Amino acid sequence: MKNLKNVTNLVYEGAVVKRMLRTGWQILGDNQEGVGEHTFMTSVIAYFLGKELKANMETVLTMAVFHDFHEARTGDLDKIAKFYMTRDQDKANRDIFAGIDDELLATLTTYEKKETEEAKIVYEANVIAFLVELKLLLEKGNTHAKEWIDGNIKRLRLPEAIALAQDLATSSSQDWWKNIRKTLHEEFAK
Repeated sequence: MKNLKNVTNLVYEGAVVKRMLRTGWQILGDNQEGVGEHTFMTSVIAYFLGKELKANMETVLTMAVFHDFHEARTGDLDKIAKFYMTRDQDKANRDIFAGIDDELLATLTTYEKKETEEAKIVYEANVIAFLVELKLLLEKGNTHAKEWIDGNIKRLRLPEAIALAQDLATSSSQDWWKNIRKTLHEEFAK
């Protein structure tokens, strides 16, 4: 493998991202979510939006997997902290990837500009991933989460993303295994 030691170091830096907690939940209340968990959910959502919109899936998934990698060096700033602090995501990405994977660096630079279809898809998947966590909080009784669900749906622009977000917001998080539960209950009754 070319640049073996650099790739090894990137993998360990990725482990830092995986362990980091997102900071905004401290404001809203009783939730903890790792940046790695958020990245996974963003990637799942980006996959389906990208397929629906016939986007370049390699680009979509690369952007989704690496969209928050810079946070290993910049930290995760919540929306309030961003009023008072700045971070240079481009510099962090350059310092992490330049000379190691220039193609990935270019892809992340494109993502940060949010001008291509793929970048817009991943950005909106990122917002929807946040919405999923908010919905789970709402179902646990955190009434403040509703305001954030509504506000984040308004951030979306792609009709497909809006439709998905609205369906997620109005569906139960337990619907996915409704038929399985029915089968289990029938088995229990025997």
